[in-house]
Amino acid sequence: MLSAAVISYQLTIVISLIAARFIGAALNKPDALFWVALGWTVFTFVFVFVSPLLILQLLVIWGVTAWIRPKDEEPERRPNKLEALTAEDDKWLHIFRSVCESPAEEAFLDAMVSAFDLMPNEGSLSGGNLTLQMQVPVANYRLDFLVDKGLVVEIDGAAYHSFPDAIERDAERDKALVAKGFEVLRIPAKVALYNPKEAIVRVRTARSEWLAKKAQARALTNGGKFSRQHKHALPAKAVVSIEAGLDNLTERITASGQRFSERSDQFLESWQKRLDESLEDANKRAEEQNLRIQEKLDSDPEFRRIYEEVAAKWDEK
Repeated sequence: MLSAAVISYQLTIVISLIAARFIGAALNKPDALFWVALGWTVFTFVFVFVSPLLILQLLVIWGVTAWIRPKDEEPERRPNKLEALTAEDDKWLHIFRSVCESPAEEAFLDAMVSAFDLMPNEGSLSGGNLTLQMQVPVANYRLDFLVDKGLVVEIDGAAYHSFPDAIERDAERDKALVAKGFEVLRIPAKVALYNPKEAIVRVRTARSEWLAKKAQARALTNGGKFSRQHKHALPAKAVVSIEAGLDNLTERITASGQRFSERSDQFLESWQKRLDESLEDANKRAEEQNLRIQEKLDSDPEFRRIYEEVAAKWDEK
């Protein structure tokens, strides 16, 4: 049987652990419980020489610690500033730009928003059947941009990514991301800055090829053969060509509409100008005619008499 002294000693340990648990929670120091338990463990090994009592005390220390330790008490994650944005916010694009780490990334973001009509959607940007995320943590990396949760887009500045060791690190990073199922597209910063349309073309092409690969991978599910419904699936290059042709057609239609609108505006502006000039000329001639009539009336009494008679008869009508 355990003596009262041993029981009270164990109760002292339990009370100290419970106190450490609640004091640590109040002071936002969740490790306090662990350090108190570790202190009691060291004390036990140093001062307790009876084997059964040593085992009992260790069981009490770590059993109570495991029982009362905080379980999944991580503070509720607050939505970041991007998740709170909606299309109704006037400065949503400015706030998304603030997340970018370089002017080249800002230029690429602007180009993507314009090309795909992207709008904020729970921390990401969505539009045109495309989703764009920014500064996405994956394993030990942070991705510049992530398209449709699978296509990684990295904007590489020459000042950093052109050195041999940086090229090697980028290659290792790409290999690790590909192993996790991602497709990686690297766009030089000068392309994003000075030729954003080319950057968008590269994104469209890489995305089409990546989606085609996914479609073919889904089709190759039964014995490495295409299923019947995917037997006549288009190859990746054909999909890319079709999408590129559609994009080119859309750009041409948009350009034609813009040219027509510009020409219409120019025609209306020219017509309005001619109309204004005609009215101004007519008013000028009318003023000159009135001036000549008044001079004639002042210099010729007979003309004045006839003019007044005609005016009187006109008024009677």
